[in-house]
Amino acid sequence: MNLFSYTIRKSPIARFFAFALAIAAGVFLLLFFTRSILRKPVLSEIAPSVGAPGDVLIIRGQNFGQSRGFSYVELCGNRLTESGYVSWDDDLIKVIVPGNTEDGLVYVVTRAGKSNPEFFANELAIPVEMPENPMSVIPIISELSISEAAPGQVLSITGRNFGSSRGDSNVYFTTYRGSEREENIPDLAGTGFESERKAYSGFVTPSEADFDYEYWSENEIKIRVPEGAVSGSVFVATSEGRSTLQPFTVRSRLGQKSMATQHTYLVQVGADFYNIKGTNDAAVTIHLPRPVTYAWQPQAVLTESEPEPALLEYRGTSIFQVSAADKTSAKNSTGARQNFVVTSCGIECEVWKDYVVPFKDKSRMLYKAYTRPDEIIPSNKEAVLDLLPKIVFQVKNPYRQAELVFDYFVANYSVLPKPRNGDADPLDLIKRKKGDAYDFAVLYAALLRAAGVPCRILSGVLIDADKHSRNHWWNEFYLEDFGWVPVDTALAAGMDFKPFQGEAVYRKPCFANIDAQRVAFSLSYKALKQSLLSNKTVSIPRSFALQSIWEESSADVESYSSYWIVPAVLGIY
Repeated sequence: MNLFSYTIRKSPIARFFAFALAIAAGVFLLLFFTRSILRKPVLSEIAPSVGAPGDVLIIRGQNFGQSRGFSYVELCGNRLTESGYVSWDDDLIKVIVPGNTEDGLVYVVTRAGKSNPEFFANELAIPVEMPENPMSVIPIISELSISEAAPGQVLSITGRNFGSSRGDSNVYFTTYRGSEREENIPDLAGTGFESERKAYSGFVTPSEADFDYEYWSENEIKIRVPEGAVSGSVFVATSEGRSTLQPFTVRSRLGQKSMATQHTYLVQVGADFYNIKGTNDAAVTIHLPRPVTYAWQPQAVLTESEPEPALLEYRGTSIFQVSAADKTSAKNSTGARQNFVVTSCGIECEVWKDYVVPFKDKSRMLYKAYTRPDEIIPSNKEAVLDLLPKIVFQVKNPYRQAELVFDYFVANYSVLPKPRNGDADPLDLIKRKKGDAYDFAVLYAALLRAAGVPCRILSGVLIDADKHSRNHWWNEFYLEDFGWVPVDTALAAGMDFKPFQGEAVYRKPCFANIDAQRVAFSLSYKALKQSLLSNKTVSIPRSFALQSIWEESSADVESYSSYWIVPAVLGIY
């Protein structure tokens, strides 16, 4: 200690370092105690959080200090300059957003430290959704793979804005009913697809029943030229609008087909149910058939439904539910009714039969579907296979085969005045030589399918001149590169029928020609799924629709009665 004091007294350098050390210690203690007293700034809010250069940015919080002093605001990585500050208070700071600001974090920095951050975004750098140019969303056709084709041949359409999947979109071809000037066809955009058929009444679309749609993507569509298409135009329509019309020629090397007559009917379909017994939860589900739409029945518009169906459309039916609690009359009856406006067209085919050859594209879905046996067409039965060669002999021409079978029916079978029981075997016609229209249609289809000629059964009602309707069945067979050819063997064999006055007289009635005095409810057999596996189902064979289920009853239904009306014609236009 004496040495330290002696050194301080005798050495000027020692006195200087001792004095500097004392000052440094004092400054350290001052800073320590000052920092202990100051509080770190806290940000609670900035407004606006999204702004532009030149905007006033308001920063709220606490512990900013009553004046700025050496404190500052750091905005998106940049320390604001003196000119950027509007005001500074302990809980509120206002600054001007400088011109070089991008997106980033906001801090307040004081002697006590750096605050928590808040995020600020420059609105001028945020992507803005621009209004779509209508031309960028409507379908545009850039090329057709071919400019001329026969019905059933593949057409590829390339372009853009077709949609990644078809959905409700469609391709339209000019058809026989085209009475509107094509340039006046309205767009679909904004009209809704409910008005689609009305808007495009002069056009026909590819058929799902004929497996015409093969591929659909944003930039390419592959379809088959549909039944009923004629030379004129083709276009693509989506919910965004329609493409421009492209010229397209439909021509078959096998002949031509035309619309002979056309009638429009108001048809009522319905069923009544009586005395449904069971718990109040017991219910019966009705699968009410709807008229089909296809090339030769282009319109089937629902105009009235009583009551409203539970499901408007399921595989060609409307679904209704009635329960034991529904008691609308003294007889405890309930039911369903639907009215449809249906347009039906007569068909006249001129086939140059010498040019017809056996089906070449046997991998085509249409060929596979309509040449194999199914639930109602027993084309693999021994009785059918034994009869076929006795009719067609060695003939391989599909048209001639269909004509020979038709001629055989007319010459050898007679039509019963009333339909047979539903469980009767249609193949009885072979031995009995008598049958109803259902027997005729089933056996005709079975023989043609066994011969490798695609054939289907159409079911519906036949309407005579007195507006009386009856259940009826007829056929169509398919010629490659021509399309469907109509046949009605029962009418040709002498079934009692009163045609409308002045109707067309065909060269060969009921073969390759057919009248418009019918409404179709099925183009082929429809296998429907029941609502619940525990439900009991009822089918009605030999009726105006070919479907597997007509009624379903829940497990707690004890009993009920039902009555299906033959579709009634309320008016002819």
